[in-house]
Amino acid sequence: MYTKYLYLACCFFIAIHGKSQNLQDYLSIAEKNNLELQANQYQYESALEKINEVGSLPNTSIGVGYFVQEAETRVGAQKAKLSISQKIPWFGTLTAKEESASFKAEAQLNTIDFTKRKLFLDVKTRYFDLFEIKATKNILNENLEILKTFEKLALNELENNRSSMVDVLKIRIEKNEIENNLNTIIENYKAKQIAFNLLLNRDEHIVVNALDSIFIQEENDLFQKELISTNPKLLQLDNLKSSLEKSELAAKNEGYPQIGVGLDYVFVENRIIDTPIDNGKDIVMPMLTVSVPLFSKKYNSKQKQLKLEQKSIESTKVNVLNQLYTSFENSISKLSSAKVSILTYVENIDEAERINKVLLAEYQTSKIDFEQLLEIQQLKLKFQLNKIAAEKQYAIQRATLEFLTSNN
Repeated sequence: MYTKYLYLACCFFIAIHGKSQNLQDYLSIAEKNNLELQANQYQYESALEKINEVGSLPNTSIGVGYFVQEAETRVGAQKAKLSISQKIPWFGTLTAKEESASFKAEAQLNTIDFTKRKLFLDVKTRYFDLFEIKATKNILNENLEILKTFEKLALNELENNRSSMVDVLKIRIEKNEIENNLNTIIENYKAKQIAFNLLLNRDEHIVVNALDSIFIQEENDLFQKELISTNPKLLQLDNLKSSLEKSELAAKNEGYPQIGVGLDYVFVENRIIDTPIDNGKDIVMPMLTVSVPLFSKKYNSKQKQLKLEQKSIESTKVNVLNQLYTSFENSISKLSSAKVSILTYVENIDEAERINKVLLAEYQTSKIDFEQLLEIQQLKLKFQLNKIAAEKQYAIQRATLEFLTSNN
């Protein structure tokens, strides 16, 4: 018994929670819960740490030696030796590596931005799918009530011998068809709602507050084709190319000599027999080494590889840019077509409604033509459903243009 009440309370809370949210809330939830975004964020933080790694000097070498057979010198026997040395890359090598890693980190940040845009587009698309199903359900319910009214009129006319049973049966068939469609739509809405919640990475049973209507706006050149250049996918390619350029410079510098500095400290034992000057004085020997890459073929090859990778990115960028431009033009065209279709369907719905009123008005003076009435009602329903589809198309194309040009 208590379990039942607890279940009902949970359902009530879920319903209230869902009703209090709008599209912007859903976008925020999706951004917060998306696992791909979280993984990209970790990769970005790792890329930032990479900057510190590549900007560090090579390991310092420290060596300790003990003379098993002591080497006698004028001032005493050598007992042990301590060595320390440090290699220093050619000037600018570490800076080039740091800048290369920095550009890679920026490219990873662009990946996060692009993933977020794509996620928002997916959320909006599925949200507008729910709008279409909900609006369709409302329209079918409205038409079902109208058919019930027609059925009552037909039965009244049948009693007065002004209609036939065929008219009643036709209305009932149409009514049954709408009821069947409603059942299908309800099940479809449940499936779409579960998919939407899973996209947000939350409980699949939370009720989604779908839109009741789509507001048609005047764009007034809101979506500018030039803004495509700020798309994070293109910025990512630019940063990757810059990273390769810096890597090429680092590879070039690695082909130059490396300088090494060091110090040897030799421990000398005091002589007992006589006492020469500087008896037992330890030996300090600063050192300077130069590592010359006589066989530099690998460095030249690495530079060529990096140049080819840069050319590959340039070609990829042109291809991606063309794809984005194509998507932009298609979306602009579909957006415009959807707006025109919506206006047309609104006019047709109004005309169908006027015809219905005329046919019903004739009821006072003559016999109702139920066949014609049903035909007009079906036509009106078709216009209403097409209008909903056009509104959904309009909303999705706006979301697509925002994905291409705007910063979410």
